[in-house]
Amino acid sequence: MAVLSAVAIPNIVGALPKNRLGGSAREILSILYFAKMAAIKENLNVIVEFKPASSECIVSVDDAPEDGTWNAGERILKRYKMPSGVNLLAPSFGNVVSFNNRGFADKTGDITVQNSKGNRNIRVLPSGHCKIL
Repeated sequence: MAVLSAVAIPNIVGALPKNRLGGSAREILSILYFAKMAAIKENLNVIVEFKPASSECIVSVDDAPEDGTWNAGERILKRYKMPSGVNLLAPSFGNVVSFNNRGFADKTGDITVQNSKGNRNIRVLPSGHCKIL
């Protein structure tokens, strides 16, 4: 039993960073789809603001004024902080993407999450479709 533990535990510990990276990429993808569906449901623009310095992203309704950024008084629908050891890099399209009431994105590009095991890109298309590359 001790021999089995000695072999299994290092493999499990070594897999944790890879699992955190994949989980973070899937969570960003989920947040993007959440924002798209919220924009359609609310019949308003919904923005996802990425903050690479603090490794977090915020989903909010962009209603007063509609300027593509979060302002005091606008509803925050969701907030996500990357797990320790996983970094959110600056998206290729800037730090904000907005989904309109039809679910279309105003920008296209990639969002990258990174850790010691590599990086994963999440692509946003003009149609509002998002995918992990």
